[in-house]
Amino acid sequence: GDLTHQDLGQIQMYVNYYDRNVKLADENKTIGIIICNDKKDTLVEMTLPKDNEQIFASKYLTILPSKEELKKIVDEEVDI
Repeated sequence: GDLTHQDLGQIQMYVNYYDRNVKLADENKTIGIIICNDKKDTLVEMTLPKDNEQIFASKYLTILPSKEELKKIVDEEVDI
């Protein structure tokens, strides 16, 4: 089905839980990424922590792909 506000709320709940109960003190705040694909379109949505000013994809990456870049990656995988 279509992506709903409930889906976004659920991933935000998981992100918040992870930050409070699993994440180590020296790790950056968690973000959530939802990637949806159907025959006609690809949708990428991101959830961010409150008052977030920076995004860190990983300790090993310097740049988080943009929504457009993620969409392109998914579209290329589906065409295979």
